[in-house]
Amino acid sequence: MLTRGDKLALFAVLTVGSGGTAVFVSTPAGSTWQIGAWVGTLLLAAWCLLARLRTAARLRRQLTRAAETEERLAAQQAELARYAAIVCATDDAAAIVSLDGLILDWNSAAEQLYGYTRDEVLGKSIAVLAPDVFDELAAAGAGTRASFETVHLRKDGSTAHTAVIVSEIRGEAGEACGAVLIARDVSERVTRDAERHRESKLESLGRLSAGLAHEINSPIQFVGDNARFLEEAYQELIRVVEVYRALLDTSSPIGWTERQERVREVEAGIDFDYLEKEIPSAVEQTLEGIERVSTIVRAMKTFSHPGHKEQVPANLNEALEATVTVTRHQVRAVADLELDLAALPPVRCNIADLNQVFLNLIVNAADAIEETGQHGQIRICTAQDGDDVVIRISDTGGGIPDDVRSKIFDPFFTTKDVGRGSGQGLPLARGVVQEGHGGTLTLDTVLGQGTTFTVRLPIDGHGRSELVELDA
Repeated sequence: MLTRGDKLALFAVLTVGSGGTAVFVSTPAGSTWQIGAWVGTLLLAAWCLLARLRTAARLRRQLTRAAETEERLAAQQAELARYAAIVCATDDAAAIVSLDGLILDWNSAAEQLYGYTRDEVLGKSIAVLAPDVFDELAAAGAGTRASFETVHLRKDGSTAHTAVIVSEIRGEAGEACGAVLIARDVSERVTRDAERHRESKLESLGRLSAGLAHEINSPIQFVGDNARFLEEAYQELIRVVEVYRALLDTSSPIGWTERQERVREVEAGIDFDYLEKEIPSAVEQTLEGIERVSTIVRAMKTFSHPGHKEQVPANLNEALEATVTVTRHQVRAVADLELDLAALPPVRCNIADLNQVFLNLIVNAADAIEETGQHGQIRICTAQDGDDVVIRISDTGGGIPDDVRSKIFDPFFTTKDVGRGSGQGLPLARGVVQEGHGGTLTLDTVLGQGTTFTVRLPIDGHGRSELVELDA
């Protein structure tokens, strides 16, 4: 049977254990067991209160963390909304691509650029945008980005030139997850560059026209002189032959002595020794003149070739020889020109554009030498260096000052007098070499000694994407 004190202790324990408030009890004097029970009860109550406080603290911390997480998520959502607004508002086409080349998303600018709606391209191959995306990215190296230009077909069948930047997307562990592409329509810029290229070519041809006329006129003149000489010699020899044929007529009553006299008379009217010496020489010179004219015509045909829309294998040594031919008259007046052409494999390129590059560099070399007032030398060398070919055009001009060196590739910058240069040659040359062929155009110059321009071109050409259509 529990005493009243035991009941009170048990009530206190149950009350504290059930989460109640502190319990205060009175004990009968002299009850040791009851005092110990009450002390234990109080300690248990204190422990329970401490646990409750800890639990409350943990709950507060969890609530704080939940609030912070909610705040971060809200900030991230706001940031994503801003990014989405930027992507939607930009004029550049943007697309996200999976590792297997499927389009996961793209913006309204991409719809306008390519003509396909978002729903039409989701899950389709990226070939509609740039078929060599992952090849370009692999060539650039993991974790970096690649940029290139390509031509593609729009949905309506029209073509567009685009500049594409592709960047790899990586996860938290560093693994590749896909790629993001940014594309911009550069058709207007390509058209302007082509127009400037044509203007520069016409300017160069205008400067060369007088020299070419002289180059053709000189051989034509001595071909004409030799032809007239041969015509006269032919008439004289025909008269001798006619006399011989008449004397061979056995029906004639003329005696042998008289026949000999007539032969001596007709031969006295011409100089056989002179004709024997000069006729072969005239024929040789005539053939040489015809060959020179043919060479100039072939060079002009090679130089003015309209080229191809795509890059095709070409003989760079032949192109250089043709360019030297069409510039020979202009160069000859100021410098000796030396060719040192090594055996080169066919190079995939647009030869018409490279002809213009070689012409600009050779003419610039001649102009640099002319400014020194001394007869100089231009040396053109070719070589193969691994997967590249290297063309070096050196001159013994005055070199390029330091304050000018950084500007020579700027559009419309020129140090030449008005009417002699438009400042478009070198910028276009660099654009053709670097942007059009994936090569480099660099220079080494020593003030007072001369300058060397070095053109480095990949043998396999600059990678360009083929025109593709969206797979159904």
